Amino acid sequence: MDARDQCWSTAPATDVLDSIDEPLFAVDGDGRVVFVNEPAAALLGRDGASLVGESAWGVLRERFDASAPDALERAMADGADVSFETYAEPREAWFRVRAFPFRDGLTVRLNEAPEQPVDGLSDAVDAADDGIAVLDDGQFVYVNRAYADTFGFAADELLGSDWRRLYEGDAVERLEETVLPAIERDGQWRGVAVGTKRDGSSVEHEVTLSRVEGDRLVCTSRDVTERKRRERQLERQRTRLRVLFDNSPDGIVIHDAEGAVLDANQTECDTLGIDRETLLSMNVAEFEVGYDREELQAMWAEMAEGDVLKVEGEHRRGDGEVFPVEIWVNKVTVNGTEQFIAVDREVTERVARERELERSREFIETAQESASIGGWGVEFPSESLRWTDEVYRIHGLTPDADVTLADAIEFYHPDDRETITDAFERLRTDGEPYDVQLRIRTQASETRWVRAVAEPQFDDDGAVTGAIGIFQDITDRKASERELRETKERLDLAVEGANLGIWDWDVETDGVAFNDRWATMLGLSPDEVDPHLDTWEERVHPDDMERVEAALTPHMEGETELYDCEHRMRTTDGDWKWIRDAGKVVERDEDGTPLRAVGIHLDIDERKEYEKTLEQTREELRQIIDLVPDLLFAKDENGVYLLANETTAEAYGMEPDAVEGKTERDILPDADESTDFQEDDRRVMESGEPLEIPEEELTTADGETRLFRTTKIPYTVAGRDETAVLGYARDITDLKTYERQLETQRDNLNILNQIVRHDIRNSLNIVVGYAEFLEDHVDDDGVEYLEPVVNAAREAIDITTSAREVTELLLQAETDLSRTNLQRVLQHRIDDVQSSDRSVLVTTDGSLSDTPVLADDMLGSVFRNLLQNAILHNDADVPEIRLSTTEFEDCVRVSIADNGGGIPDDRKDVIFDEGARGIDSDGTGLGLYLVRTLVNRYDGAVWVEDNENGGATFVVELPRADSATSA
Repeated sequence: MDARDQCWSTAPATDVLDSIDEPLFAVDGDGRVVFVNEPAAALLGRDGASLVGESAWGVLRERFDASAPDALERAMADGADVSFETYAEPREAWFRVRAFPFRDGLTVRLNEAPEQPVDGLSDAVDAADDGIAVLDDGQFVYVNRAYADTFGFAADELLGSDWRRLYEGDAVERLEETVLPAIERDGQWRGVAVGTKRDGSSVEHEVTLSRVEGDRLVCTSRDVTERKRRERQLERQRTRLRVLFDNSPDGIVIHDAEGAVLDANQTECDTLGIDRETLLSMNVAEFEVGYDREELQAMWAEMAEGDVLKVEGEHRRGDGEVFPVEIWVNKVTVNGTEQFIAVDREVTERVARERELERSREFIETAQESASIGGWGVEFPSESLRWTDEVYRIHGLTPDADVTLADAIEFYHPDDRETITDAFERLRTDGEPYDVQLRIRTQASETRWVRAVAEPQFDDDGAVTGAIGIFQDITDRKASERELRETKERLDLAVEGANLGIWDWDVETDGVAFNDRWATMLGLSPDEVDPHLDTWEERVHPDDMERVEAALTPHMEGETELYDCEHRMRTTDGDWKWIRDAGKVVERDEDGTPLRAVGIHLDIDERKEYEKTLEQTREELRQIIDLVPDLLFAKDENGVYLLANETTAEAYGMEPDAVEGKTERDILPDADESTDFQEDDRRVMESGEPLEIPEEELTTADGETRLFRTTKIPYTVAGRDETAVLGYARDITDLKTYERQLETQRDNLNILNQIVRHDIRNSLNIVVGYAEFLEDHVDDDGVEYLEPVVNAAREAIDITTSAREVTELLLQAETDLSRTNLQRVLQHRIDDVQSSDRSVLVTTDGSLSDTPVLADDMLGSVFRNLLQNAILHNDADVPEIRLSTTEFEDCVRVSIADNGGGIPDDRKDVIFDEGARGIDSDGTGLGLYLVRTLVNRYDGAVWVEDNENGGATFVVELPRADSATSA
């Protein structure tokens, strides 16, 4: 709908309006022209069509006195008819204006009023709210009541007065030099002038001066003193707020409920790296990326007016970098529109020093009541105390609790009450601020640490009028400080217990702080140590400095995480001590240049000595390993040699260090052998059990095939937690050859034994038989010669028996011992002696033991040889032999005593040796050797003693079968 159509719906019909001859126009609720007839258009000096849609008040101000549009605006606002007269400069005539409100606007009629003198002005002008005056040649010829009231005069008091009566000094000069020339030039001037009231006070009024006839001026005036005062006050407040707004250390954004940015301070622009104009065209969701747009709008929608919402978010800079922020959002209403004030702070970097951290925390927490710092204030002399809610909370009180200054002091811990009382008294009397850390007892009798800070407030005369301050709960911080202190104490104890020297290097100045242990480690007293880098450099061994720099330089340049080096340092007595020197750069500037480094010195002199000894031991062990004639080696799970002694290397025609690190496939000429060896290795490592390989072939470097008996056992490589195999192999090639030779000899010996046992023994038995037959067929002279033949034949038979027994003993590979009836064996041997030689007297001392002993079927050979030895070497006319047995807990002892010539002491230990014979003996020496060999096999013992008859007693001790079984 255009302006003309709107007029039809809100104003009188067109035909009615067009029928009126006098100037008439209509305006809508916004003050815009919606209809104008031809007389009105002519009066206003414009084409009617061009006037529709324009501001009626602006058009009127171009043609009429300023009071006209002002009066029409008030009529529209009040919805009441209005009628007044106004002067139209272009026509140089007075017009009566009548306005009639309708539903959405105002209909205005203009009638030219007949020219009239000043004193004939209408009552409407005189009663107008705005001041109106007419001046002729600088003197008042008409003044309405409102104009006179502005200056505190009655209207008739000003008539005939010069206008300068109402202005002073600079104001008069300005009007004369600026305003009057402007009227002369332009015919009109609008502005604000500062006049002087009757009582001498200033009055500011908006003035419109229009020249009408000759030197006559029409002045309309409105007192704007109060408005201007409010405007100046608001402007000052606005300026202060804007300065605070723009200079706040925190970013501030004002936005609507949709997130559209309405305003932002310079801090926000700088933080985001976005210029102000661009930022004002953005939505909050475009740079707050911690939440999406829907989440943000939902949070804002849930807020009530006056609410403060604290959240943590993420902002995105103009260059795309995302950084964390803390945001406090406050919801307000401005001109009926919901707006949100968001204060944000970047938290990427935190100040390191406690004071800076405290100041930042105090600023944030003072500005925001969500932190654990409250504010307080007191006025003197009334001692009126004010606490914020946080202070009440710290004391365990509700905000509506009634607390006096005395109550506040009483909350302090009894041991700290005097301290706060003294500090507060100095603040009251001397204006001395305080910042103390004390304890309080809360309403619930809980002890808490607080920081109380107070700043005095003074009047113009410097008297203390009160104080303001903060009250912070630092209980957690105190606990942390206590924990840190305890941790430091424990660390100091650990450092002391570990005997660590500590150094702290200021790289910029080369100043170094050393602890006491650093000095005493080198035999110095702490007072002797100059805290400078030179102290360290001068004591490092010259030969080690290159190694030190090779470790230190890369770390200082940021290439390694730690500096770690072992070097020698000169002690106070001139000796060299090994030190492990380790440290780290703990502070760098923004370019990465080191600023500070800390580290430790550890005395490793004993460890170095141990390592030296260990290395010597390792070398000696290597020498021993290399001296071992067997192959000694170790291989990992991939078949790589970890160790190879010289014997192993020689088998491959290489040196040990050439073998180590290679696999058998790399060095063995026979691939099949390599595969077999690796299979055995895997079997050992997988089973975890040793493997005995009785015989395996290895082709050496010169192509010779050798036989080895190999043992492989699993083990874990030290420091690597990897399974490997350790092996040693003995070359049994020559042994196998010897065994084959021995086997041949054994076979030959067995054949010889069979010949001796069968052929020779049979022949000797024939000799004995025929000789004994001849005893009855020869005379006494012949018997003398026959007896030696029989004796010699019998001795030969005994020799073959001994030879057979020795041979059997030698041919036995293993001994199979069992329960043997000792009594039966002894009785058989006694019977054999008595039946073969009736001249020998054999007796027993008591009954023989029937306790079984542990032996085999050759036990009889032991006693046969002992009995024959007692007879053969007995020179008595009648050889006598006495046998006895004695039982012990674990053995049975058999004693065989004779009445012969005995055995010299120097022969008693050797007669059992192989081939040992008496001085006059014609024996072989095999009998007693066989006795000892068999008794040793039974785990028994045999020895010879002298007896009371001058002869010898042979003692045999045999283990009891039942004792051996139970064992």
